[in-house]
Amino acid sequence: MTQFQKPRLLTGDRPTGRLHLGHYVGSLANRVRLQNQYESFFIIADLHTLTTRPEREYIKDIPAYIRDIVLDYLAVGIDPAVSTIFVQSAVPETYQLNLLFEMLVTVPRLERMPTLKDMARDAKMDSMPFGLLGYPVLQAVDILLPRAQAVPVGRDNQSHVELAREMARKFNNLYGEVFPEPESIIGDVPLLIGTDGQNKMSKSLGNAIYLSDNAETVRQKVMGMYTDPKRLRATDPGTVEGNPVFIYHDAFNPSYAEVDDLKERYRKGQVGDVEVKEKLALAINNFLEPIREKRAYYAAHPTLPRDILASGIRRMQAEARQTMELVRDATGLSYSLDLFTDEIDIFGEFDE
Repeated sequence: MTQFQKPRLLTGDRPTGRLHLGHYVGSLANRVRLQNQYESFFIIADLHTLTTRPEREYIKDIPAYIRDIVLDYLAVGIDPAVSTIFVQSAVPETYQLNLLFEMLVTVPRLERMPTLKDMARDAKMDSMPFGLLGYPVLQAVDILLPRAQAVPVGRDNQSHVELAREMARKFNNLYGEVFPEPESIIGDVPLLIGTDGQNKMSKSLGNAIYLSDNAETVRQKVMGMYTDPKRLRATDPGTVEGNPVFIYHDAFNPSYAEVDDLKERYRKGQVGDVEVKEKLALAINNFLEPIREKRAYYAAHPTLPRDILASGIRRMQAEARQTMELVRDATGLSYSLDLFTDEIDIFGEFDE
C-alpha cells in the first residue's frame, strides 16, 4: 500500500443549500484546524442527494448548491493550496468502486445501520430504496477512493466509518492490501440548537443562521430567538443553562467577561432579553463579517473558485485512477484491459 507524506483525511457535505453556523461549530472549524496536519480531501457529495431526492426538480438545483458550498469553504478558511475540494460525481471511479464494494457487504449488515431508517423517515419515504440502503457503501467508497486514513465525524455517524473499516478489511483479506482502515476523528462536536430552541440547526427546519446572512438578517433572526419561556418580565430571574441565547454567546462571543456579566444579571433578573440578544447579534455579526467579506470577494471573482474546484477535481480524478489501478491489479479485473494483447488472447486457442 502506498505510503503518503502526511496521513490523509476525507470529509465533506451534501449540496443541499448554503452552510450555517451549525456546520461551522460542528465541522468546518475542525476542518480548518486539521487541514495542515493532514493531506485533506473535502468532498461535495452530490450523488448522496439522489438517495432521498432523485427527482429532476431537485437535481437542477445541485449546481447552485455546489457553488454555495465552495464559496462557504473558501470563506471560512479552507485553503486550496493544502486541501483538495472536489465534486463526487465528477470522479467516474466512484461508480466503479461502488459496484465492487456492493459485493462485499450483506443486506442484513446494512439494515443494522442506525441512521438509514431516520433518513428514510425524514424524507417521508414509505419504503427504503436500494440506493438509500447502499448509502453507507457509497460513503465507504468516498473514504477509501483517496485511501483516507482519517475521517472527522460526529458520534452519530461513527457507524459509517466502522463499515468503511470493515469493507477495507474484507477487500484486503480477499485480494491483498490496498486500503487503509480509516480511523474516526471524534471531536467535541456539539449540535448547535436552532433559533427556535426546539431542534438542532437545520436548513429544512428554517431555524438556521447562515454564514452568508447579512448583518440585518442576522439581527432579525437573533431578536426572534427562543429564550427562557418562564421569564415574563426583565425583572424575573431567568435560566441560563440550556438557554439558546446563552449557548450562542458561549460559542460566538469572544468576550468571556461580557458573557459572564450577562449570565449573572440574567439569573438575578437585572437584564432584559433585548439587551442580551442585541449583544449576541453584535457578537455573531463580528464573527461573520470576515467570512462575509471573503465570500463576497470570491463571488465577485468567479473564475477563482471555478479554477479551484476544477483543480481539485483533476487532483481527485488522478488519485482515483491510481486507486483503481491498484484495485484492478489486486482483484485480477485488469484482464478486461488486456483481452486483445499478447499477454491475454482469449481467442488464441481458436487459431488454426
